[in-house]
Amino acid sequence: MTPWQKANLSYLKEKGDQPSWSPSIIDGSPDTMTEEIVEEEASDETKTDDVEMEESKGEPTNGSFADRLPKIKSQRDLLLHRRLIFLIVLFTIPLLFTLYYVSPLSKLAKVTVSGNNKVATAEILKDTNFRLQENLWTQFFQRGQNEEKLTAEQPRIKSTSLSIENINHFHLTVTEYQEVALLAKGDTYSPILENGQVMEETLKKPTQDLPILENFTSEKKILSVLKKYRKLSQEIRSGISQINYAPTKSNDELLNLYMNDGNQVIVNISNLTKQMQYYPQVAKDMKEKGIVDMEVGIFTYAYPKEEKKTTESSEPQESENQ
Repeated sequence: MTPWQKANLSYLKEKGDQPSWSPSIIDGSPDTMTEEIVEEEASDETKTDDVEMEESKGEPTNGSFADRLPKIKSQRDLLLHRRLIFLIVLFTIPLLFTLYYVSPLSKLAKVTVSGNNKVATAEILKDTNFRLQENLWTQFFQRGQNEEKLTAEQPRIKSTSLSIENINHFHLTVTEYQEVALLAKGDTYSPILENGQVMEETLKKPTQDLPILENFTSEKKILSVLKKYRKLSQEIRSGISQINYAPTKSNDELLNLYMNDGNQVIVNISNLTKQMQYYPQVAKDMKEKGIVDMEVGIFTYAYPKEEKKTTESSEPQESENQ
């Protein structure tokens, strides 16, 4: 202690008062110094913890670089794998295409045909001109030309459809025009297709379920009659055995229909569908076989005697031919 402190302490003792300051601190007692050191160390540790906490707040949340290294490596490997797969696919596809192109699988091995009833399969294959053991795809993309050639060579064929089966086989589906009537040519009969075209081939005997057309020279007129005829009910169509074109100077649409029940119907081409729907009732009301005139209105009258004999004598012949 300083001399002043010692004098102050003596004075206070004489007065019986305690000094406001601790003599032990000034004397530097070990206990007091130890407590102060502990308090200072605790204070330093608290400050250190606070500093560490503040530093930890400033650090990134994903940890250190050493912790993030495996994740970065995994992402890099995934990217490399994706690039490798892309390169493999990029080079494999052209390779596979090249192998297919030079292999037998790209060559036409077989052609099959279905749907044909009147036209022979051999004729269809000949006219389509598909070439076996040649490139399949070249012929497939040029199929329109072959199909046009087929329909031109074969008038019975209405349409065709080509498909690929069993990797390198063609299947041709054919749709034919139906025969709807027969055109009488002397003692022979030529089939008439639904489009009005008369076939060049001839038959010696008519087909029972088809009507016979006589005196027609124009395919346009034949087609006009067939359009009206096909609109008739099945009952009326099956009752018509023959359609005779009988134009006059005043009417170039006149038809004579010879019915299987022995009657004859006179009707215009334009009114064929409309007028013939009444025929079943008209025929039912007739007392004897005769003529049903539908040219203007509807009238019925019996056959003249000579014509009636001729009609009756011709019916057995028609039944024999059928």
